[in-house]
Amino acid sequence: MSEDWSASGIEALQLRLVRSKKAADELSEDERKLVEPFSPTFVYPIFGDEETIFGYKGLNIDYRFASGSLAQYLSVSYDDKFPDTAEVKADDPEKTLYEFIPPSYVKSLDAFEETVEKDAAEFKPLGERIGAYRMESSSKGKGKGKSAGGPILPDRDWEIVDEADLDDDEEVRYEAYWSNWDTPGFKEYHRRMQIFVLLYIEGASYIDEEDGRWEFVTLFERRKKGDTVSFHFVGYVSFYSFFCWPDTKRLRLAQFVVLPLYHAALYTLSYRNVLKRSDVSELTVEDPSEAFEDMRDKCDLYTLVSAGALDGVKAPLDRDRTEAVRKQYKLADRQFYRLVEMLLLLTADPNDAAHQRAIRLAVKKRLYLFNKEQLLQIEDKEERKTKLQETFESVQADYERLTAKFVG
Repeated sequence: MSEDWSASGIEALQLRLVRSKKAADELSEDERKLVEPFSPTFVYPIFGDEETIFGYKGLNIDYRFASGSLAQYLSVSYDDKFPDTAEVKADDPEKTLYEFIPPSYVKSLDAFEETVEKDAAEFKPLGERIGAYRMESSSKGKGKGKSAGGPILPDRDWEIVDEADLDDDEEVRYEAYWSNWDTPGFKEYHRRMQIFVLLYIEGASYIDEEDGRWEFVTLFERRKKGDTVSFHFVGYVSFYSFFCWPDTKRLRLAQFVVLPLYHAALYTLSYRNVLKRSDVSELTVEDPSEAFEDMRDKCDLYTLVSAGALDGVKAPLDRDRTEAVRKQYKLADRQFYRLVEMLLLLTADPNDAAHQRAIRLAVKKRLYLFNKEQLLQIEDKEERKTKLQETFESVQADYERLTAKFVG
């Protein structure tokens, strides 16, 4: 077959979160990207490992969502289609997608646009509002960043809205809502938003609606113009709960999908909600990507430092004190002690040789215990010590990378 009839599924599938015409016209030049088409990161869960669609030239899969309710429109167009034969037929991308999306999508653009306009006046987020944040202006917040115990708060362009201010009528802010399967209407809403999990989380799959241990936090952009308040979907995070003896539960963050600009804020709002809940004793994360781990490390370190939770901490560690802090902030053992190590390496006096040595020993001890099985396979003791030193240096370099944008 001399001609290439294979199309890239990532390039062909164009997504769009559509706002009402009035709302779109009111966006600033910088905000226009919020309504422009965008591509998925992955399509192999839908179109196969090669992420290609056979049988088309100039293929375009126009997949739109009402920015609030996520009501959907789907249209498939192309410049040319491979002539079907008894042996070879073109793929059917709409039929393939049908297996992954709610059947309620429309193919009439006029009908979809009517839904979008209706959404602007009627859609409200489902569930219980648990927090909000606002974007800071370029001049706001300068000079912030020091706690009583020392330096290092990260430079960021958003801030949490105090609960007392949540009823204020700001023009733009971002609100997070907690839901579960019992939240009226949420199961149907989840069916419309879950497609983003396949498109943006590597190795992800749909979850079981019949399993009552799932919880969710959904993030919306809230805009107020005159007397009109509108809400626009930004992303969501799912949690799975496990029993934790004797009478609480451990939450595992399982799926996290959100436009990149809002990652840190959504995680922070979700984590703050966990800290308020007496029924949850620990938050863990399921198989995080490297980018998510970086974001989580920075957010968790910010939380601990801004609260002064680790002020004055030194090596060797006072285990009773650090364990009390770890449990208070509901962090898993490895995550918490990595944060402690970051703080120690970042704030310790480089001229205090005794303390620097104590820090190295504390980090190496954790690394040895964590990698004990692999290290013991190295029979030569000196080679084992060299490997541990190399691991320490790699960890130290990573900590320096993560805290490079922290300001003192």
